[in-house]
Amino acid sequence: MTKNHILVIHHGALGDVVSTFPALLRLKKSYGSIAIICQSSIGQLAEELDIVDKWFPLEAAAFATLYSSHIDPIVKNILLSYRKIILFSRSRPLEKTLLSISENEVYRIPPRPDLGEKIHVTRHILSNIVRERLLEESDKNTRMMLSLSVYSDRRTPQYDPSKIIIHPGSGSRKKCWPISNFVKVASSIDANGKQPEFILGPAEYDLYDILLQSKRLNAKVHKIERLTELTGLLKTGGGFIGNDSGVSHLAAFIGLPTVAVFGPSYPEIWKPMGRAVNVVRPDVDCSPCFETGTVGCEDMECFNGITQEDVLAAFYGLVR
Repeated sequence: MTKNHILVIHHGALGDVVSTFPALLRLKKSYGSIAIICQSSIGQLAEELDIVDKWFPLEAAAFATLYSSHIDPIVKNILLSYRKIILFSRSRPLEKTLLSISENEVYRIPPRPDLGEKIHVTRHILSNIVRERLLEESDKNTRMMLSLSVYSDRRTPQYDPSKIIIHPGSGSRKKCWPISNFVKVASSIDANGKQPEFILGPAEYDLYDILLQSKRLNAKVHKIERLTELTGLLKTGGGFIGNDSGVSHLAAFIGLPTVAVFGPSYPEIWKPMGRAVNVVRPDVDCSPCFETGTVGCEDMECFNGITQEDVLAAFYGLVR
């Protein structure tokens, strides 16, 4: 059997997978081809952005058999057709399963750093790939691997510099700056001659009527259903403002000047990476607590310390 080069398996959501894109690009450059097993919507996105050459739908019933005692023959054939398998997971049992059914090399890499590590997720991934010797010794300089050449401008040539895309959602409501503040930011941007446009995913559809009924808001509101639809819209934008979310990671990677508002999570670990990114987080006594599961404050002091002036200053620091 002629074997392909690298197969990546990633169970994560959008932000986690986008954080692997710099490493996947380096691997693709070194090995020539790469495929991924992940959520279908993310796989389509990765192929559209030319990160991978092929993708397989993680949610397909056949792949669920990886967690059973009887692996689907189709899945076995897919695994056996690749020389190297990179598993982004903390699951040792899944790693053992892959080793038991495949004669190929299997590398398990934690998809994010441990809580005690203050290392950016992209550097964490790259350093683990280098440690596993999946990249040449000359590639140990992660600064080079994270150079701006990886973060090229992937927008359409006809993008609108005046279109500023705002996403007020996140994977968790605890990481969302109040919607009223986003409305104030959009109103100010509009008054300054730019065109704010809101995007809402299914998890934020409840904000649709709130935005439409806001008397101070003059902005389009898009209800997005598919990641490919989202990508097409982001590629036409002149800037982006959002929370600590997968969409913010994607916007920054595509090349939009991006402002990300952080509350109870670590910018040192999760700051979006791109050509031009600013993070807004106040200097408060409490430490980011979202990932430890200890969020207990009712008034969210970390968000209360962020004003629309702070976000606008960060935005205009990137977009003139």
